[in-house]
Amino acid sequence: MYWVVSIIPSEALDLLTEKFSKVGVVRFTVAEVEVVNPQSAVPAGDQALRVEVALNEEFLQPALKVLEQIQKAGFDVSTHVGQLSDAMRTRTGELGPEAI
Repeated sequence: MYWVVSIIPSEALDLLTEKFSKVGVVRFTVAEVEVVNPQSAVPAGDQALRVEVALNEEFLQPALKVLEQIQKAGFDVSTHVGQLSDAMRTRTGELGPEAI
């Protein structure tokens, strides 16, 4: 299981949603974030979106390819991937890969 976090421009959200849907990624979280200048740690005043999604093994590469396509379309995309040791869907009590 993997945790993927990407920062994308807000105008890329519709394209991301469409492309994620085509590869079977239909549940993900989006939040507005403020971009910070890396040299000075001062907010740049730009808004972006933080997209977070937990994925099982078979969805990781298709999702990363979608994010790569978004970047190739001219959008600034920053992506980080980490492993999840466990997951739980609190509404149903499902654990592990079934919770995702």
